[in-house]
Amino acid sequence: MAEKKDFVQLNRLKCFNDAVFAIVSTILILPIRRLDENSDSNLEKLMKDRWVELVVYFMAFLVICSVWESHVHRFKILSHVDDILIWLNLISLMFTTFLPFGCALEGRYPGKYLPIVLICGDMLMLEALEVVIILYSFRRPYLLKEHLQELPEQQLKERRDYMLTKKLINPLLYVLSVSLSKTSSVTAWVLISAVIVTPCIHRFLGIVFRKFKAIRLVEPEFDLMFGNYIDTERVECFSDGVFSIVATLLVLDITTEYLPNEQEVEKDGIDSAVLDMWPKFLTYIATFIIIALLWFLHHSLYHGIRKMNQIMLVANNVSMSFIGFFPFIVALMNRFVTDPKHLNNDTRLAVRCGAVVTYTASLAQAVVFVVALWQSHSYLEPRANPAILRSSHSYLALKLSIIPLVSLLVYFTTFAKYSALYIAFYAAVLVTPFLFLTIKIALGQRDIGVMRQDIVIDPDTDTWIPPPHRSRLRVQRRALGDSNMSDSLAD
Repeated sequence: MAEKKDFVQLNRLKCFNDAVFAIVSTILILPIRRLDENSDSNLEKLMKDRWVELVVYFMAFLVICSVWESHVHRFKILSHVDDILIWLNLISLMFTTFLPFGCALEGRYPGKYLPIVLICGDMLMLEALEVVIILYSFRRPYLLKEHLQELPEQQLKERRDYMLTKKLINPLLYVLSVSLSKTSSVTAWVLISAVIVTPCIHRFLGIVFRKFKAIRLVEPEFDLMFGNYIDTERVECFSDGVFSIVATLLVLDITTEYLPNEQEVEKDGIDSAVLDMWPKFLTYIATFIIIALLWFLHHSLYHGIRKMNQIMLVANNVSMSFIGFFPFIVALMNRFVTDPKHLNNDTRLAVRCGAVVTYTASLAQAVVFVVALWQSHSYLEPRANPAILRSSHSYLALKLSIIPLVSLLVYFTTFAKYSALYIAFYAAVLVTPFLFLTIKIALGQRDIGVMRQDIVIDPDTDTWIPPPHRSRLRVQRRALGDSNMSDSLAD
């Protein structure tokens, strides 16, 4: 019993892991968002110069999300952790936090082999630590889930082998990537990016391994070892971390690069110097509103999601990666969308970039909903299932369509005059919250009582159980407030 004194629950460690991964993936944009104030390059040239960095950011974001998913699946087999597991987890987080350095180096010096070696070496260390954690956990069954503790020793070893089988793919990809880094950096990055889809390969390996070993596993246990599903709670925690960090980074420009200097304050006074920053304040407010609306959209969507498969998770990760672009978009807006009296083609391109990023981030969230509709009885809560509550489903679908449509409209306004697109961008940002309020008034109040009381889902068959018959007279009397009649009917 002495060795069990350091038992702790998983909740805090899970939250800490999610926060670290959210920060690591989000700060990938920081080296890209810094613009040279002394440069006279136009926006088109700037984007051409940085397209490699942007692609590296996007791929690295998704790869880090894949590493985070591996952490999530690891905790599915654990019920507790001890001090050894905590320290192994902390060491793995240390290697995770080093990834932005290698990615920044790769974006700045594409074609060099050293950045890829650093990235792959870092990822190999993470995989090695995963193997150590799995072996340690299975050697101490009291750390595992209760149903795993009850298995015979032979079956427990088989489950351990299942978990270790998954760890064969990623190290192979990293070794191949390093071996090709000197000859073709593009091929090396394609191999690294394949990590994004390895969870699907893991499931296929599980099916082959189970058939080859002739071992029977019920579907829930198979999903535990090779699962194609992930808890929505962990996805929400990770996504909330990304949203909160991005929302905080939006203020960087006006607190660092554009903060009034001593010469400006001495010349015009601090009041005038701060008032001259009004276009920056307007950009900050507009982009914060966009992030807030996207979070609200994400919150509304996951209120109706029961569980997620791999396609839904990748779509969510793509959405988060584009949300992570917003600090860069703010830097572009502050540089090229400043004074409405001095607008040019760079202004047009900056607004287009903002519209495209907003459109893609919101559309990826809509893709999650569309994929969930394929098997709505399994993936959607009753309140979002069109077969159960059509009005509530329509309300959610309308909410998911507002931001993509508005951002698409803003994009097409960039073909108009400069003054028109400037007004259209900020007007669209201010009007969008009122669109959500309008559909809330029109549709949001329906079915509230029905959703809470009448819809029942059979946990065994995953199907809708019709509500019991209720006396129409009883309902009418209750509406009239006749408590005596209601009591007599109840008797």
